Amino acid sequence: MMMQPILHAQHPDTLTRNLEYQIEWFIENTEIELDFSELTEEIEKLVANPVNINSRDREELRRLFFLNEVQIQSILAYTANYGDFVSIYELKALQGFDPTVIRKIIPFIKIAPFEERRLQLRDAITRGEHSILMRYQRILEKQEGYLPVSDSLLEIKHNARYLGSPDKILLKYGYDYRSQIRWGFLAEKDAGEEFFRGTQKQGFDFYSAYIYGRDLGKIHKMVVGDFHATFGQGLVMWSGLSFGKSGITGGMPHTARGLTPSTSSNEIYYLRGGGITLGLGNFEISTLASRIALDASTSVLDTLEPSEIIEGLRTTGLHRTISEVDLSKNIHLTTLGGNISYTGNIFKAGFTIASENFDKAFNYQTGLYNLFQQPRKSQFTIGTDVCIYLRDFVLQGEIARDVEGHLAGIFNANFQPDPRLTLAFIYRNYDKAFQNYHSNAFSENSGVYNEQGVYIGFRASVAKQLELTGYADYFLFPWFKYRVDGPSKGREYFIRMDLLMGEKTRAYLRYRFEQKEINTKEENRKLNTLSPRKYHNVRMHFDYQPIEEWKFASRAEAIFNYTLEGNSRMGFLIYQDVTWQPFRLPISISGRYALFDTETYDERLYAYEHDMLYSFSIPAYYYKGQRIYLILKYSLYKNLNFWLRFASSIYWNKDEIGTGLEIIHGNTRSEIKAQLIWKF
Repeated sequence: MMMQPILHAQHPDTLTRNLEYQIEWFIENTEIELDFSELTEEIEKLVANPVNINSRDREELRRLFFLNEVQIQSILAYTANYGDFVSIYELKALQGFDPTVIRKIIPFIKIAPFEERRLQLRDAITRGEHSILMRYQRILEKQEGYLPVSDSLLEIKHNARYLGSPDKILLKYGYDYRSQIRWGFLAEKDAGEEFFRGTQKQGFDFYSAYIYGRDLGKIHKMVVGDFHATFGQGLVMWSGLSFGKSGITGGMPHTARGLTPSTSSNEIYYLRGGGITLGLGNFEISTLASRIALDASTSVLDTLEPSEIIEGLRTTGLHRTISEVDLSKNIHLTTLGGNISYTGNIFKAGFTIASENFDKAFNYQTGLYNLFQQPRKSQFTIGTDVCIYLRDFVLQGEIARDVEGHLAGIFNANFQPDPRLTLAFIYRNYDKAFQNYHSNAFSENSGVYNEQGVYIGFRASVAKQLELTGYADYFLFPWFKYRVDGPSKGREYFIRMDLLMGEKTRAYLRYRFEQKEINTKEENRKLNTLSPRKYHNVRMHFDYQPIEEWKFASRAEAIFNYTLEGNSRMGFLIYQDVTWQPFRLPISISGRYALFDTETYDERLYAYEHDMLYSFSIPAYYYKGQRIYLILKYSLYKNLNFWLRFASSIYWNKDEIGTGLEIIHGNTRSEIKAQLIWKF
C-alpha cells in the first residue's frame, strides 16, 4: 500500500462548527463574556502543524484537544502493536473512532513515518513563527458614561462618568516552534479605562505573559507566567474553560490537559506563577504555584484591632470608574497544587491536591441560600480520579473532599455497542457545603456544590447522511438558592438531528426543553412558594455552498417561556448569512441580516456571529428590531492580514438602550472593529 506522507483537508469545518455551537451555548447559559481565542489558536496551530498520529508521543497526541484519553490510548496501542498507520481508514478499527470523530480529526493530522524528534535549542529559538496582533474597537453612539459632566457634579458623584475613552485596544505577540516551545505577551485596555494617564499611568489595564515548553526529556511540560491547570474531572483543579453539557453533546469533551499557557485576555479563570510536569515511566508528576491579584469590595471591621475583610469578589475585570478602580487588585489569592497520575494499558488513575489562601478573611454572607456557602479564607481540597477503558466501555470518576470534610463526586460511563452508537451516563453529587475556588466540573448549578443529578445522552449515526444527538438531564438542589427559597428540582431535554445533504450542504434541527423551580408569591401568604418555570426552544439551521466562492447560512429560532402565572411569552430570531471569498482576489466579505422579536429580556436568544480571527461576538437578541454586520478581510501579503467589522442593532420599540453608564439615548447601537495580524 502506498504511504501517505501527509493527510490534510482544506477546511476544518466540522470542528469549527462544533466550537461555534458550544460557545453559543456557553454564553446562553452563563451570560459571561469571555475571550475564547485560546481555542481558536489551538485550531490554527493544528492546521499549520498537524499531528503525526505515528508519533508514539502522548503529549503530541494530546494536542488534539477534542480527543479523550481513551481515543489517545487507542492510537498509542495500535502503533505499539501493529506499527505505523499507513491509511486514515485504519482508524475505523480503533475504539472510540466512529465516522463523526474521524471526519473531525482529518484536517489536523498527518500520516508520516515515525521518527524520534530531538529538540535543538538553536532551532527552537530561531525557526519558530512570530505573530503580532493589534485590535481596535468601540461603540459609535455616545453612551451616558462618556457624556460631559460638570466638575461640581463629579465632586458629589465620583462615578457619574467613565474615566477613559470608549476605545478598546488589544496588543498581542506570540512565538511558536512546532507547538513545543512557545512564549507570548498580551496587553489590553477595555472601553472606559484610562490609558497612560490618571489611574492607568502604566498604560494598559491588563498585562499577561507566558513561557511554555513540552517534551523536554523528563520534563513533559513546563510553564512560567500565566497558565491553566486542568486535572481529573475538574472537582479539585480546573482553572480553564469547560463547556459542560454542550461539550459532551457537541463533541468537545471535558478532557484534562494538565498545564497549558493562558493566551487570552480573560482577567479571570487563570493562574499566575509557574508549573512543571515530570515524566517517570508511566507516571506523571505535576506541581504548580500561583499568586494572583483579584478585584474585590472590602471593608474594615470596627474592632480594637481594625482589619480589612472581603465583602465580595468582582470578576468583570473592568476599571472604568473611581469605584471600580478602588476595587482593583486589592486582595491576593495564593494557590499551591499538584497531581500525580499513572497511565496503564486499560486505565489511568490520578491524585490531585490544591491549597488556596486569600490574604484577607471574608465577611459573613446573609441570606439562607448562603448558609452553607460562607467563603473561607483558606481552602484545602484533595481528590482522586480513575479512568478505565475497556473495548466498548469507558468508565470515569472523581471524588473530592474539602478542608471541612464535605464531599463532591462525579461518575460517568460511555458505552459504544456499535461504531454508529455512543451512549453516555453521568451521575454527580455535590454536597451543599462543598467549597473549592478552582472547581469547574459538569453541573447545572453555577458552581460545584448543592447539586445531585443524572444525565443520559446519546449520539447515533442513523445513516451516512443523518446523525442524532440528545440527552435527558434530571437534577435537584437539596438546599436554597438565590431566588429559590427551598429545595428544588428541574429537568432538561435536548435532541438534535444533523442532516448532511451533500459535501457542501448540511442542516440541523434542534429542540430543547428546560424546567426549573423558582420563587413565586401568592396573596395572603407571607412565605414564598416554588413553582416550575418552563422553556421550549426550537431551532432550524441550514448551511450551503452552491459554488466555491459563495457560502450561505440561514437560521430560524423560537423560544416559548411559560411564566409562573401560566402565561406564555414568545421570542423569535431569523437571520441570513452570506460569505463571498473570490479565488483571484485577496479579500473576503461576509455579513448577516437578522430580525428578532421577544416580549421581554427573559426570552432573549443568542447567535454566534462571524468575527475577525481570534475575536468573538455572541450577542443576545431581545426586544424588537433588526441587526446587521459586515466583515471585510484583506490579505495585504501572504502573512499580513487586515480585518474591518461593522455591526449595528436597531430597536424598533426602544428609545434608550442599556442601563447605568452604558445607556445610549436612541434606538441604535453600532460597533466598529479593526484588526491587523502579521506572522513571520
